[in-house]
Amino acid sequence: MTACQLGSWIDPVSGRKFGYRLWRPVAGRRLMVIAHGFGEHGGRYTHLAEALAAQGFWVAAPDWWAHGRSGGQRGDLGDIWQAIGQLNRLTEAVFLPASGQSRYTLYGHSFGGLAAIAWAQRHPDRISRLITQSPLIEVGFPLPHWKEAVAWTVGRCVPWATVPLGIDLTALCRDDTVIQAYRRDRLVHQQMSFRTYHATLRMRNELLATARQLRVPTLLLCGDQDRLISVKAAFVWFERLTCPKNGIIFPGGYHELHHDGLLETIVRLIGEQAE
Repeated sequence: MTACQLGSWIDPVSGRKFGYRLWRPVAGRRLMVIAHGFGEHGGRYTHLAEALAAQGFWVAAPDWWAHGRSGGQRGDLGDIWQAIGQLNRLTEAVFLPASGQSRYTLYGHSFGGLAAIAWAQRHPDRISRLITQSPLIEVGFPLPHWKEAVAWTVGRCVPWATVPLGIDLTALCRDDTVIQAYRRDRLVHQQMSFRTYHATLRMRNELLATARQLRVPTLLLCGDQDRLISVKAAFVWFERLTCPKNGIIFPGGYHELHHDGLLETIVRLIGEQAE
């Protein structure tokens, strides 16, 4: 089994402390950085990381601020551009030097898929490939009207306050062991602050409007049975790209493709993209 290093790093700009995981292959020649989804943490990508490490990848999985082993009030990520800058600095200060690489593949899932698009658009110089899986361009289910109303009224007064995400865990994947592990995981939360919600909407709108500015070769992965994000919206964004791109829809695939019986396929596609 590939060794996983648990580490922490303090951002010199913000003073915030971030937790991360770094998988070291026996003979590494490539680096992939994982941007995990909202409410979860890098440890949920262990199986994917170990499979990639066996193929010669260094794999780094930092925890977003307000997530996992990083500091902050759970769910109150706040300014997403600021959060991206923090993880970009972590990558340049820790992951690139440790792996001996000068460039890396960026893989983002769900909210992390949305943020990874923005990350690659703002900091493209060291990113060789972008892989965005089930990106949260738009949710795949109707939001209750009361949540919308509360977000725009109460949220103005207490922007740091959080509300439950209300995720249907059975929509994550078809593997019940994964779902039960998610329920038991103490590093997982299901809260989002009002200001993070508004920041996510603003980022979504900005990325749709500026899609043609992305220059990093991109692979989009979605399952056609994903009930948590809108696959249609993801491909609206995808069709606006002018960079080298490839989009794949997996028939019967749920939200977490790497947990949905497609691990070997995802690892193969990542390897092909990183060549």
